[in-house]
Amino acid sequence: MVETLTVSAAAATAAAVDILTARDVPPADAEIVARNLVAADIRGIDTHGLFCLPEYAGSVADRRIDPMPEIIVTRRLPWAIAVDGGNGLGPLVAEKAMDAVLETVETQGIAMAAVKGSNHYGAAGVYIERAVEKGCIALASANAIAMTAPFGAKARFLGTNPLAAVVPAGKYPPFALDMATSDGALRKVRKALAEGREIPRGWATDADGAPTTDPAAAIAGMLLPFGGAKGSGLAFLLDILTGCLSGGLFSIDVRNNFTNHDRASGNGHFFLAFRIDAFLDPADFARRMEEEIDRLHALPPAAGFDAVRYPGERMARTAAGRAAGGIPYARPLVDELVALGGGAMLD
Repeated sequence: MVETLTVSAAAATAAAVDILTARDVPPADAEIVARNLVAADIRGIDTHGLFCLPEYAGSVADRRIDPMPEIIVTRRLPWAIAVDGGNGLGPLVAEKAMDAVLETVETQGIAMAAVKGSNHYGAAGVYIERAVEKGCIALASANAIAMTAPFGAKARFLGTNPLAAVVPAGKYPPFALDMATSDGALRKVRKALAEGREIPRGWATDADGAPTTDPAAAIAGMLLPFGGAKGSGLAFLLDILTGCLSGGLFSIDVRNNFTNHDRASGNGHFFLAFRIDAFLDPADFARRMEEEIDRLHALPPAAGFDAVRYPGERMARTAAGRAAGGIPYARPLVDELVALGGGAMLD
């Protein structure tokens, strides 16, 4: 069992800021990156929070990621935004793009942003949660290095390309979907490798295409799309929105910035938000969402389940508990972050 250390969100954020500013990231930008990574940890998405920071910090230190990027935001139409991330840290680029979307949606009712020239940005869902406060439904995606074999193929072609969605739900926590289009996210495989655990059968094959539960063999091999042809098709669609529409790179051309040094990574992102009041009075929408959730909760649980829940419900409970009681971090990760300069984690 891996030892954990409970750290407050404030201390975790301060540690991340210290690590990034020591590598020439401006303090305000470092705060944005740190806040978004810790937001993933608060919500229980531990593979996409500070677990990513050592790789981010190393890439910035080696200038594989630009610590002070020129992020260019261009309005192509009143509702359409193109963003060039300038090879900046993914969480910084993503927040700037979502800022532009949320500013635009207030006057246009709908807004979209296609982003190129970015990097890995952690958990997709953290960037769109603010849309709920604006009375909006929102979607987000990103592409990633090609680790997934399309349905019927025995070679990598697609990324784990995530899809996130958030919907206001009245008195209940927002509906919040945040998932990879592979059966298991690559960073979950890496986390299993770091912790000496196997991965579930069906997540991956080895390099020869044989099913494997060994995370090292999976990393050397291929991940599999969820749901066969359906997940494969969805991953391809998201690659189109994030890689093709943005004018950037498809997953097959995106580089792993942490091991490939010949050029920038080139991840693409896509964000969409639209106002609920364009279709329905927000109070009526909230009432209808509450009614639907009440009906879901009234369903009899299947064997092995204590209740029927909707996406985002468990995450909201985790976030409430961790915001109050702190975030459990694996001791090896804390030691690594402290060695990088994040001593605030032990304050």
